[in-house]
Amino acid sequence: MISKKAVSWGAALVLATGAGVAAAAAPAWAVPNGCEAAKVSLTSTNGLLKGKATSTCTKSATRALVVEIKWDKNVLPDPLTAKNTDSGTKKSYSASVSSCDKGNKRGYYARGYFTQNDSHHDTKPKDIKSCG
Repeated sequence: MISKKAVSWGAALVLATGAGVAAAAAPAWAVPNGCEAAKVSLTSTNGLLKGKATSTCTKSATRALVVEIKWDKNVLPDPLTAKNTDSGTKKSYSASVSSCDKGNKRGYYARGYFTQNDSHHDTKPKDIKSCG
């Protein structure tokens, strides 16, 4: 006897492969077609956290590049400290954000990504005492 679960998996496999013709999916780390991966940085001046993400694309199109400053915590998801977006129909994107975090001393990192896909690029965490 074949279980319902096995039938569901078999049907999903046939649908996913087009009845035996395999199709490659775009990798999860891909950026929008024609764009470079986001370059991301995190700096701090007198405790003011500053995150920046930039990217250039070969063709003008409507996109949104996001930069986030996150707290590198042992439990996921990492809490968001600050976020900003640069969007529009253009070739070059530059999103910046700055924030204090109540004088906390923590590991922070910046993340940059286009909203059109699941790809993200992170800086290495830095221990910073933020401004109040």
